Parts: sequence; structure tokens; C-alpha cells
Amino acid sequence: MRKSEAKFEIIEPVSLKDLVLKAIREAILEGKLSPGARIVESQLSKQMQVAQNVVREALQELEFQGLVVRQPNKGTFVTDLSLEDLKEIYRLRMELEGFAAKLAREAGRPNSDDVRRLEQALDEMQAGAEGDFIQFSRADLRFHEVIWGMSGNRFVERALRTIVTPQFAYVLIQRFRYTHLDLPAVVAQHRDILKTLQTADAERCQQYIRDVTADFWRQIEQSVARPD
Repeated sequence: MRKSEAKFEIIEPVSLKDLVLKAIREAILEGKLSPGARIVESQLSKQMQVAQNVVREALQELEFQGLVVRQPNKGTFVTDLSLEDLKEIYRLRMELEGFAAKLAREAGRPNSDDVRRLEQALDEMQAGAEGDFIQFSRADLRFHEVIWGMSGNRFVERALRTIVTPQFAYVLIQRFRYTHLDLPAVVAQHRDILKTLQTADAERCQQYIRDVTADFWRQIEQSVARPD
């Protein structure tokens, strides 16, 4: 009898907490839960038909990711950022992400798998740029997550995930959904990032990421400061 040559990936078990976490995270990233919105554990527990402690554990993880904040005696709220908050995030991101790129190049990255994942994110950004802003934003974040992982430093990766994820949720999704950000130009800029990561030395990669992040901050600042 002829054996099948098909190969399948390992199916990872998913906990109930992870499913709840994913649902809340998607609601935030898709703008269904707005910045500053209060999240009531008991209400979510009833809606999702899960124990309240499961929701609490999921919210604790989301707090670690920077997507929600817990205020004593008040409750849990979707992260809301001021212009000054965003400025501080971008200043830190500029240094940390540049450092991540430097570490990646020193380690001989990106490898073929890194390039495949980065190109896949770019293709999804390109498709999203034609009208699906949620897809664009998710792919944009995933592109940067690959770079953070390439650093090989889990502390740098964790720090970037904590500070940048809420920035993406707030700025890209909440603010830019109704603005005239040039998405095709952003895609082209990210393709240049990939090219630089493939060809430049570690120091040049670090400086290039700094410059790109600073340029994007200028666009963010102009958009957020502009009256509706």
C-alpha cells in the first residue's frame, strides 16, 4: 500500500484562557473596544460563558502586553495614550528596535525563514493597503515582531512587544482608520527595511531603523495633532 507523503504541523493545545485573551485582544486591535473603554470582568464572563477567573487571567496577560491598564478601585480599561505618551514610546522604540536589528545582523539574520515570514507580512500589508486597514495593521505589527524575534534576545523582544503593541492598537487602528495615511508608501518603506536588513552591516541597520522610526513618528505627530 502506498504511504501518504503529506506532512502536517503539530497541533498545539489551546487553553480556555488563551481563547478568551485572543478574543479580547482582537476586539481591541479591531477597534471594537475603544481606548479608555472600561472592561468589566463579570460582563465578559457572562457573554463568553466562561468563569470570571479565566477572564481575569486573560486581562492580566493583556495588561502585561500593554493593551489594558488596571486602576485600583476603578477597574480595567483599554489603554489610552496621550500625545506625550506616544512621543515617549517612539523615542524608546527607536532605540530598542534599532538595537534589535543590530543584534539580528550580528547573528547573521535574517535567514531564509525570516525572509519568508517578512515577505508574507509585506504581501498581506500590500493587500490590506487596498482597503482592509485591519489586515494592514495586523501585518505591519507582525512584520516588526519578526524583527524583534530575530534579535535572539528575549528581553529586548519582550520590551518591544510591551511598548509597541498598544501603540499599534491606539495609533494605527484608532487614529489612522479615518485619515489619509499613504499606505502604499508605508509598504514600500517596509520593503526597504527588509532590503537593508539583508544587505547592510549591523551598524547601518541600527541607524536605518532609527531613522525610519523617527520619520514615522513625525507622521504620527502631525496626524494626532491635527483637529478632526
